Amino acid sequence: MIKKIFRRFLILLLTAALASGGFAWWIYHSPDTAPLPKSTKARLFWHNKVNPWDLQQVRDYCRKFGYNDTYYIICDFGMPSGKKRFYLYDLNSRRRIMSSYCMHGNGGGSTDEKPVFSNKPGSNCSSVGLFALKGIGSHSIKSCIRVTGLDRTNSMARTRGLLIHSSRKTTCFDGEQKYIPLGDESHGCFTISAGSLAQLMAIYSLHGKKKRILMWACT
Repeated sequence: MIKKIFRRFLILLLTAALASGGFAWWIYHSPDTAPLPKSTKARLFWHNKVNPWDLQQVRDYCRKFGYNDTYYIICDFGMPSGKKRFYLYDLNSRRRIMSSYCMHGNGGGSTDEKPVFSNKPGSNCSSVGLFALKGIGSHSIKSCIRVTGLDRTNSMARTRGLLIHSSRKTTCFDGEQKYIPLGDESHGCFTISAGSLAQLMAIYSLHGKKKRILMWACT
């Protein structure tokens, strides 16, 4: 119990620090050494034997293949962008602990209402499938989380430079419209609110560097 309370306190502390810009150097430069299981066996097991919405099955999968078995993300592009569709789960309590608005990519003829999906570099489209969080910060955006694709539908995610990052539009969106107006905020990245990003970065920094946190993007 004490350990659990202490862990939650550290997450809250880091979330507040990141939101205000503190501890940035440590976050960006701390080592990131988690191995990345990426076998065909793991991919086939996920698609054939795991219901991505069943948190018990997801936790068992993470334990079997060496992923983080505490935290897990779902981005449901089947929901309209005017609804919160980016979810962070605690796999131990099987509770949703964070949700955020999330914009989709503006490429391939995507509209406010309907995203078009692609794995092609330069498409500016969102991709679906199983991702793993890969690290904090990029050459162009410091406050972000890098992702890598584990499926055929998102295998070019790293080459494309897909990220989880925030934007003013998602941060300030009040939910009164059915869709967030599409703009240049996302060229395929998962664009969420600033507060949600800060919380996710704090969790990744504490828990995602030794075992990768998985993210399932679906329609």
